[in-house]
Amino acid sequence: MKNSRKVLSLILAALMLVSTFAFASCGKTDDGKAGGAYNIPIVCGETGMNDVCGVATYGVNYYNLGVAAGDMAADILLNGADVSAMPVQLDPAPALSVNTKVAGEIGFTIPEAVSSNASTGDTTIAVTPVAEAIVAEGGDFTVGILQLVQHVALDQSNKGFQDQLSVRMSEAGKTVTILDQNAAGDQSNCVTISESFVGQDVDLIYTIATSAAQSAAAATEESGTPVLFCAVTDPVSAGLVESMEVPGGNVSGVSDINPVADQIDLIAELLGKDDIKIGLLYTSSETNSVFQIGLAKAECDAKGYTYVDKGIGDINDIESAFIALAAEGVDAIYIPTDNVLANGAANVHSINIGG
Repeated sequence: MKNSRKVLSLILAALMLVSTFAFASCGKTDDGKAGGAYNIPIVCGETGMNDVCGVATYGVNYYNLGVAAGDMAADILLNGADVSAMPVQLDPAPALSVNTKVAGEIGFTIPEAVSSNASTGDTTIAVTPVAEAIVAEGGDFTVGILQLVQHVALDQSNKGFQDQLSVRMSEAGKTVTILDQNAAGDQSNCVTISESFVGQDVDLIYTIATSAAQSAAAATEESGTPVLFCAVTDPVSAGLVESMEVPGGNVSGVSDINPVADQIDLIAELLGKDDIKIGLLYTSSETNSVFQIGLAKAECDAKGYTYVDKGIGDINDIESAFIALAAEGVDAIYIPTDNVLANGAANVHSINIGG
């Protein structure tokens, strides 16, 4: 009997020890971060993504880029402008914006030197669309829109284009029928939609994102249908134009290249030091993203910043890539304009705050 009681006492003691250990470990990850929170400041390549998971950025305005493309389309359709001679346009003045909400959620203080220089108002061009200028069928012109995937930046490029095109059409007393198609991130859909537009003999194709533009360019090689792109970071390397100044073919448009060097330097300003280690997070299959990461690495090399890069294949890789960067002890993370990561910006923020 005494031995039984002794054994029972030992078992109870062991259970209490296990329970105490489990309680003490509750809410901590393997690296000891309470609640799984990493709270790493992030700078994104564009404002839409930065509004979700970043603390500050110099970002292009995608609505404004769409407006510029809308003007180019109107010049081609209404005035007979030669697309081969239309220089690729850029955002002339990317604005500095800060995100105090995200900064507060990760416990990061944005330096006064940065916040005081941030844009205080909306930098979006004011365009009042004319709904009557866009008709469901029978317009004076037909324009096909091919958008790679739905997310805030590309949606704004689409809206800015349609708004400005409607204004220009109304001013000229003309109407336009718009065939608006989304490829849902599927390259085969881009090909099918592009070929469909050519088969429908549209007057112009407006593409949003690099792979969408490449599909339309390939589909229009014989027809010569004008193609305008938006949200293409490096149209020369993508094989869309011969040069930014003189495209030379049936394709031109508006590049969303952002000031990568300024964004990388912004990280040093935010941290208040030059001895920094930056995590570079991007999609390895997106040429526009790879191009920007190359620019980011060049700036880091020039300024003596240490960096670690991690490419992902798709949205399912975000968590493992983020954790890998955190394990490297990075002081901040940089994400370029990247369609997959823009679509997964909420995921990035949730992982960062331990949500």
